[in-house]
Amino acid sequence: MSKLPLEKTPTQLFDLLVELLLAEEMPQPVVARRLQPFIAAARLVPEQLGRTYYIMQGPYGQLTATFEKPSFRLYQVTARLVPAAYAQIKEHARALPAGPAWASRWENKWLGLWPRLVVSSNGTVRKSVKARFLGLLPKQKFIVLTRG
Repeated sequence: MSKLPLEKTPTQLFDLLVELLLAEEMPQPVVARRLQPFIAAARLVPEQLGRTYYIMQGPYGQLTATFEKPSFRLYQVTARLVPAAYAQIKEHARALPAGPAWASRWENKWLGLWPRLVVSSNGTVRKSVKARFLGLLPKQKFIVLTRG
């Protein structure tokens, strides 16, 4: 794969992940193609207990996309990020305005230690993505995005 273009930012990655999870059908080849500008290496893990995993490595950290049976559409993305990328994404998510096609709100659990962003579509079929921000450890920062 080619080198990552400089104009791609962690916030663009986060927005793309939310968009992919809000989409109705998102199979692994489409996810791989859409995320290609953000990754330097990737591998597909064969089916295990009804799930397949697509593990990607890039300059902002590691992404693990989970695809579930029966359709093997995208269900969850776990982002293990470098601290700078995590901070940029969290700041971007906190300032995320509602758009014409979706709404967002913040929830705090566990005394504010596990903040969660919920982004939902405004269409006739309500779809949502929950993004849990886990950044307690100084060198390990995670964001778990799950289809609602």
